[in-house]
Amino acid sequence: MNIDRPPSTYDLHLHTSWSYDATASPERYFKRAGELGIRCLAITEHHVLDSLPQVREVAKRFPEIRVIPAAELSVTTSFGAIDLLCYGFPSKTTEAVQEVLEHYHTWQRACGSAVSEGMQAIGFDYTDQRRCDLLKSYRPAEAIDLQGVTHVKNQRQLDFFLAEGYIRDETEYRPLLERAAREVPPPPYPAVDEVVPAVQAAGVLVAIAHPFGYFGGTDRDRMDALTEECRLDGIECAHLKVPVECSPIYRAYCEEKGLFSVAGTDCHSDEDIEELLTCHGGKEKWLDEFLERLEEK
Repeated sequence: MNIDRPPSTYDLHLHTSWSYDATASPERYFKRAGELGIRCLAITEHHVLDSLPQVREVAKRFPEIRVIPAAELSVTTSFGAIDLLCYGFPSKTTEAVQEVLEHYHTWQRACGSAVSEGMQAIGFDYTDQRRCDLLKSYRPAEAIDLQGVTHVKNQRQLDFFLAEGYIRDETEYRPLLERAAREVPPPPYPAVDEVVPAVQAAGVLVAIAHPFGYFGGTDRDRMDALTEECRLDGIECAHLKVPVECSPIYRAYCEEKGLFSVAGTDCHSDEDIEELLTCHGGKEKWLDEFLERLEEK
């Protein structure tokens, strides 16, 4: 991948093999961060905090690197599904946060089951067992043991559909899933009004992830509405899916509204770590301001 953004000393949007669609090793993040002189990382798994014990254990060998306990929680809003980066989970989660996390575990399993049931309803032999076998082809056993048989990484599922003859080419993948979903609709993400109050009451800070699509580019009305509905504390102003010309606009909005700015590369694999880690285009000043906000909470 050709990246034209300079490296930084932090990365606040990262996934490991504990995310359903990622394969990156927690240890590889820290080794690479040590090589590059990185000072702060946030592992933001999709929907879970399940990697935290392993991340904390690895982090003990790298005391120079600050680690922010975090997660990327997708929520249902009046604008549709939105990804929220949630930072600063306490070492002991509250009962309300634990209920939210259990809801996400249940949601992941239900989402996977809906795909299998929908595919079978339209005549394809995509059973729960076949989906489980597909998960085992790229996910660690410890993740499956804890999370159950979840939904599958899209690229891996697409490759399987091609190999099985369910589709003739990549262009047929999304329409096929849409047909299946009409038969067995997947469950919606947990509601923003359930998730955000629970995590913020525990002292967690909430930022909208890769907001270019959510904000309709730089549509001020959408920015205002989502900031209010999601109760945002911050915005991911730099990300590989945020055009560089939009970052200053998002940053200015943060300054106007008293929000913090964060930046991340959204790495999902060891290859991403080697090529992308910290190359998001965010400013060093943003990290210092963000860490100050964490200390204040």
